[in-house]
Amino acid sequence: MKYGINMLLISALLIGLTSCGSVPASFTQNTRTKYNLSAEDLRSLQFYVSNDIVLTRYSREDKKATQGGELTLLKDEVLERIVIKSGTPCLVHEVIDGNRIAFSFEDGASRYLVFGNIRNQDGRYTLQALDWKNEKGGLVNYGEKEYYASPESREAYIYLMVKSLERFKMDQKVVKGKTLN
Repeated sequence: MKYGINMLLISALLIGLTSCGSVPASFTQNTRTKYNLSAEDLRSLQFYVSNDIVLTRYSREDKKATQGGELTLLKDEVLERIVIKSGTPCLVHEVIDGNRIAFSFEDGASRYLVFGNIRNQDGRYTLQALDWKNEKGGLVNYGEKEYYASPESREAYIYLMVKSLERFKMDQKVVKGKTLN
């Protein structure tokens, strides 16, 4: 009998220990609603991005100068790329409304991207753009400049690590009985 109780306690302990690990979970509107996560709650959580996000900005400027009797024409072209790798941690910058949240991946003015569940049936918070163009991608603001997020970036969503803890408590008392004195 004592052996059986010890085995039950050991089994309960092992089950409790195996359920303590963190697992990634998509951040969805259902998660936000089910756990009644306030803006303050969201700011205290660590989030991650699921897929690579590639932001590209191309600018071209034609300049002219006159020096020594010659006209000098300069074509100044700049290609800027910002890559946010899959698994990059991010924090809530601002809760915009019930369906959109701005997440920041680095320090700096306006260096955040907006994710929302607006176009998703599954409720995942995916990258939002001002306008999605099929071949060019999505127009987004990042760091006070306009970039195009690659078309593949459209599928990037936010996730967080969830730890589920379960407690099991067993109280046992051995009654000796009552006798007459």
